Amino acid sequence: MKRFSEDTKPKVTIKDVAKLSGVSVSSVSNVINKTKYVSPIIVQKVEKAIKDLNYHPNPAAKTLRNGKSWLIGFVVANLENSFYVRIAKGIEKVINPQGYNLLLMDSAENSEIERHNIESLSMRGLEGLIIAPTSSNCTYIPSLLPPKFPIVFVDREPRIPIADTILLSNNAASKKATNSLIHRGRKRIAFIGMHFGDENIDKTMLERIEGYKQALISNGIDIDDSLIRVIQGSPFAMAELQYSDTYYITEELLENNIDAILCGNDLAAIGVFTCLKVKKIKIPEEVALITFDDSLWLTTATPEISALVQPAEKIGIFAGERLLKQLNGDFTKPTIFRLNAELVIRESS
Repeated sequence: MKRFSEDTKPKVTIKDVAKLSGVSVSSVSNVINKTKYVSPIIVQKVEKAIKDLNYHPNPAAKTLRNGKSWLIGFVVANLENSFYVRIAKGIEKVINPQGYNLLLMDSAENSEIERHNIESLSMRGLEGLIIAPTSSNCTYIPSLLPPKFPIVFVDREPRIPIADTILLSNNAASKKATNSLIHRGRKRIAFIGMHFGDENIDKTMLERIEGYKQALISNGIDIDDSLIRVIQGSPFAMAELQYSDTYYITEELLENNIDAILCGNDLAAIGVFTCLKVKKIKIPEEVALITFDDSLWLTTATPEISALVQPAEKIGIFAGERLLKQLNGDFTKPTIFRLNAELVIRESS
């Protein structure tokens, strides 16, 4: 008897699936590609045959047949930030059932890498692009892609409205956190953040600072600009952030009698929290702490750290839905959508 090695074993084809399930090849194709309605009984037969035969559709052949790659690109500013991974999960929940696959690429807070990523994806026959840009200067992006190409921005707003943008209600979130600290008796509240991309502070961080200031004013507290410190960041590894500039900023501000800190993002909070622990500052008795974002380390820290939790998965789901509308030919006027953050109070405040 002739034996086949794993390498020479005949490849299972769609015809084999059709034969085993007792249906036509076109029916199998409709089940796999979701192109036409197929009765639940036939779907069950086909799916069982696919599993029994360990059949894997050939994506390259699919692309050749219908001229589509079924690929959606997600270009993110910094993959060290797990926030973008959670957005990706939300995107996949929407696009995968429609037959699309997500390609995730990291720009490492570098606009040249971002440009290369988009060009690389375009060469693969990309169907649509979701991007968390490295800066607000995104005017070059449409020139890299065909006319009316489906694009959605997330997290950071482009300087001009060239596509739908999904953002957090940054001002309202910052105001909510600052008010929470004030209502617990804090009056010397510092704002420490880390911004990326442009040399100037990005719009997201400016909105968070503005919300912080508005809360102070509405509670009759004078704004002290010396307590607002935002530094230029880079795509550090998490361990490197422990003793980054935010550590030394915190050290300096502790001499200015602060009694609370609002961090503009959890990357800044790493250095802040490290400094408070090294200096043996009691949290929250001496200095309370709240940060934007909600990474896993915030709940494993002692004490657990209060956070403004961004609805990352919802942002991804919404971005995926907006992109699908464009993929289906629905190109409306670019719109900015904002989702609310949840303030989760833990031991640190």
